[in-house]
Parts: sequence; C-alpha cells; structure tokens
Amino acid sequence: MSGYLLDVNVLIALLDPAHAHHDRAHDWFGGPGKEDWISSPTTENGTVRVASHPKYSNAQPVATVLESLGSLMLVGRHRFVPDAVSLLDPDVMRAKLLSSSQVTDTYLLQLAVSLSARLATFDTRIVTTAIPLGREALFLVP
Repeated sequence: MSGYLLDVNVLIALLDPAHAHHDRAHDWFGGPGKEDWISSPTTENGTVRVASHPKYSNAQPVATVLESLGSLMLVGRHRFVPDAVSLLDPDVMRAKLLSSSQVTDTYLLQLAVSLSARLATFDTRIVTTAIPLGREALFLVP
C-alpha cells in the first residue's frame, strides 16, 4: 500500500495549533506522512465543517480554514482524489455497521483501500471488518 488518505481528525490537527494532537500530527506528517498524502472532497469538506463550527474549541471562519487547507495542499506530495466508491458496493459488509457514527469512517477506509493507500487517523474505533483489507489499510498516527 502506498500513500496516506488523511482523515479529518488528522487534517484538523495539522491546521489547528491548539488541537490536542497537533504535535503528534506534525511529527508524523513531517516524516513519512507528507511524502505521499491524499485528500478527497469528504476529508476536505469535513475539515472545513468541523474547524469552522461555532462549537469547535478553536473555531475559525470558513474562509480562514479554506485558506489554511489550501496552503497545506502545497506541502509534500499531495494528491486530490474524487469520492469514487460507495457503501452500497457488494464487497462492503454493511451488517458490520451498527451506528451512523461509523458511516464516514468506513467510507474513508473503503476509499483508501480502493486507492491501495492507508487511512491515516487518530480514531481507534474504526470498524475495519466492514471493508475487505480494512485492517491492513488502517494506519493509526503514532
């Protein structure tokens, strides 16, 4: 597997110096992370939605988050990929998804697998068994 699809939580941690995992994200991204990293409409829009939400602890205006995200895209070797898979694909074991909170994470894991990449995340609760090769495609940022 090559490349890392960065989960929303990793993107936010990279952009927000007040984020609890900001240093962890930068330590990892400064090494192997930035060499081949991927974003998608889901990860970009999710980052903007969360980081600009008034209830987010260090919320910024939408325009500011978009500008910061745009600047991040210039770091390392970035690829933008379309959202090109579906949870309705026959390979997805939908019975493993037990709550709505698992939908986006499972989708991103499926997208990473379709790209022969890994989903870089801080989330230890992702259901890898819903996606063939899901366990191998999950990368927990150290």
